[in-house]
Amino acid sequence: MKKTKIIFLLIAAAIFGSCQKEESVVAVSSIESVRDLQVSANFDWKTTQDLNVSVILPDNGDIQPLTITNAAGTKTYFSGYPDDGSRTVNTKITIPSYLSELRLIYNGIPQPNKVSVSSGTLSYDLNRSNKTGKAAVAQINLGSIANFTLFTTVGAVSSVGASNITGNIGTNVGAVTGFTTPSVLNGDIEIGNSVTTQAGVDLASAVSELSNLTTTNSSHAPAFVTETLTPGVYSIGGASSITTLATLTLDGQGDPNALFVFKVAGAFTTGAGATVVLINGADPDNVFWLATGAISMAASTTISGNLIANPGAVDMGLGGILYGRMLSNGGGGAISLLSCLSSTPAQNAFHSGTLAFEDLWPAQGDYDFNDLVVGYEFDIVKDNQEIVQSITASFTIKAYGAYFNNGFGFSLPTVSSGDVVSVSGYDVQNTTVFSIGPKGLESGQSNATIIVFDDVRRVMPQVTGGVGVNTQLAFASTAPVTVVVEIIFSGNLTYSQLDIGSFNPFLIVGTSLNQAPGTGSRGKEVHLPNYPPSDLFDTNLFGSDSDDSSPNAGRYFVTANNLPSAINIAEGFDWAIESQDITGAYNLFETWAQSSGAVDADWYRDIAGNINSGLTYPNPSN
Repeated sequence: MKKTKIIFLLIAAAIFGSCQKEESVVAVSSIESVRDLQVSANFDWKTTQDLNVSVILPDNGDIQPLTITNAAGTKTYFSGYPDDGSRTVNTKITIPSYLSELRLIYNGIPQPNKVSVSSGTLSYDLNRSNKTGKAAVAQINLGSIANFTLFTTVGAVSSVGASNITGNIGTNVGAVTGFTTPSVLNGDIEIGNSVTTQAGVDLASAVSELSNLTTTNSSHAPAFVTETLTPGVYSIGGASSITTLATLTLDGQGDPNALFVFKVAGAFTTGAGATVVLINGADPDNVFWLATGAISMAASTTISGNLIANPGAVDMGLGGILYGRMLSNGGGGAISLLSCLSSTPAQNAFHSGTLAFEDLWPAQGDYDFNDLVVGYEFDIVKDNQEIVQSITASFTIKAYGAYFNNGFGFSLPTVSSGDVVSVSGYDVQNTTVFSIGPKGLESGQSNATIIVFDDVRRVMPQVTGGVGVNTQLAFASTAPVTVVVEIIFSGNLTYSQLDIGSFNPFLIVGTSLNQAPGTGSRGKEVHLPNYPPSDLFDTNLFGSDSDDSSPNAGRYFVTANNLPSAINIAEGFDWAIESQDITGAYNLFETWAQSSGAVDADWYRDIAGNINSGLTYPNPSN
């Protein structure tokens, strides 16, 4: 589509019945393609801004988590604590460039004032606020059990594989095994001593207190499905479960002291991939799953709260995540894990957006930026010292308009191999082109580098005619495919050091030929503008065709006119249809680029005036 801007200047005058007309036409600009843009050599093409955050927490009371969201409170960018033992949260976050205000939430209570963003900083003193909220209070007295993440009065405690545990481990009678390398333990082991004796007494007392609570809901079905529950004491008259892939949401309704107790008269289980989410102030310390029998969590379960078998064993399957405690009161109470993450209650931070690539680099493509479209979201789990414990990174393949068989990966520039315990969930079958080490990282890389998938055409097969998948309106859409990568860290890296906003994603071109095993190559990568390649990149490609990279100057993957082959959009967006230059699909892309991002920073949002209908592909994820 040709996009032409013409200003017509019409001057007409009529004086005393005589008519005199003067007319001129001036053409101001004609932008037909990204190639026609006049872009500053210093423009970084970012749709995000990095903020240095400094928030002073209230002077009184125990330190509680600080959450930073957009002004509406619908998008969370950070939730956590000071990392230096002070009462000031100093960290770095990445947010969309168009945002000028953010909301602070302390201990689940929104603060009355929105905070302005200025010159890359967010500074605020919560002691100025008239509403700092009340501190969360543990509703059930756990006593010394609060220091443990795994405890049984009688039984063994064991881990198989690489588990990452924050909090103490203990048993009165039994062995503790499997918590040395490759597992990570941020806590102490207590066996058959005065500490475990007192913990046993305190656990029995907590169980008694929970058992005597008055039931407020006795009508819930034995199976918990995808649903939202409010605070209360729920009693189930027999065995109970959370169904496979269900998302159970516990809504604290703004009360940091909201209590959720689930008393199960039998065994309690979860299906694979079951998830429990806490919102609106709900605190894992005030969530209890009390079963008269064993508790067993299937692979990839994510759950919050205190899981207590009274009596019975407690176990968590491969890749499970628990924000809380696994406890057994009474005999026969072995506790076991299989490559799991378990910790006393932690906080999360999030980073998300959409990546759009051209794959003809070092040549210039058609600038529809749909050769690969991938949505990403990083869910980062930290402890209350801001030490990163794990990342759940979800990558959703939304479209590809490429003829090539392309792969996709990313590196974490501030993370070394030693900072990572394990990576799982990636989809790589081509072991001829890719070499994946025992931790799940790509071999031969100085920075932690993860190949998410090796061939988009294998992972998301093209089942319609036309070019690729989800790029032409004449063909039916294909459901997006999500690859979830789980990264477990060794406990040496703070959230600020991680600097997730600097993650370096890249397309790998031609990783196989018609999906034939053992074919293809690894060396041709396409990165965001001025992001360096990985160690396995073929540097002979620099300076060829239209590329104007200069590694000595920190200039990468741009043309002489500073045009990119990849962009990172801070949120979701509808990409241009096949062969449609993005300047025609998005009315404000031109002014955004030529102003170096100073105006129209929200050019990609689905709001009036931004998008030319029919020239973008409706996002199937929506």
